[in-house]
Amino acid sequence: MREEKTIRQLKKEAMLLKIKGYYNMTKSELAEVISRRRMELSKKIRELDKMEIDELRKLSKEFDLKVPWKSARSTFVKKIKALFENLKLNGELEEQKFEKNKVPSQNISSFETQKVQNVNKAPETVISLPVSYFKDKFCGLEVNPNWIHFYWDFSPKNLEIIKEHSNLVLRVYDVTYIEFNGINAHRTFEMEIDEKMKKYYVFVPQSGADYIAEIGYKENNRFVPLLRSNLVSTPPSSAKIAQMELWMDLRSKRKFTEMSPSRKVLRIEKLVGFSSMPTSGFKSGGGSFFILSGRRGS
Repeated sequence: MREEKTIRQLKKEAMLLKIKGYYNMTKSELAEVISRRRMELSKKIRELDKMEIDELRKLSKEFDLKVPWKSARSTFVKKIKALFENLKLNGELEEQKFEKNKVPSQNISSFETQKVQNVNKAPETVISLPVSYFKDKFCGLEVNPNWIHFYWDFSPKNLEIIKEHSNLVLRVYDVTYIEFNGINAHRTFEMEIDEKMKKYYVFVPQSGADYIAEIGYKENNRFVPLLRSNLVSTPPSSAKIAQMELWMDLRSKRKFTEMSPSRKVLRIEKLVGFSSMPTSGFKSGGGSFFILSGRRGS
């Protein structure tokens, strides 16, 4: 049995054996890769006399041996053998085989017991996540200033409703600065999605804004929502350059902020989306949208 080496000694040995990436390995990883490398090189010792001159040149170059390129084949063999002897690779193959097949005589009973336990041990079961938890859930997460990730799950009741209506729709509302009541969004976007989908990445044209989404279906051109997401606030893409105007209702003395009516877009717009995150080079197809310079407090 070899004397256990420190990680510093193992790294030095790995460097001598020309093992790539050894400096990032743990002690156990170093011991394993060094053992494999020594086995590999010990086999090459036996094959040196059969190697072609090109293979010998490549091996000498790998170990930085200063052998002239046009040297005789015997010179390469002699230099490489001398190097391998210095690395104590002679007999490495036999030693590895012996260590692998050796069973300590003083511990035969415990070895046999462990062998029986391994035979009787039940096979490990592979645990996989369920396709659905059959609970109503609809969540939104901001990815960056212009992308939102939505994911959802349905209860058995809603799944039955979806089966009866094939036109499943995802709607996204821009609700920046307002208390959303379902119909007063600054802008409304919608897109048809497949009933088998469980997630969707949506491109929103306005950064630094607040969004809420709903999943539902169309019935006689009327949108019927099933689930509503949490409020998602996208980060701004640049520094603020102005603040929203503060207004007051003189009758109720209630303060509020509001976009001017000319900037509201009341029609339902189509929005770009993907079931998986697109590449960073993707750009929007365009469209008109307003600039928001600040948001209401949470």
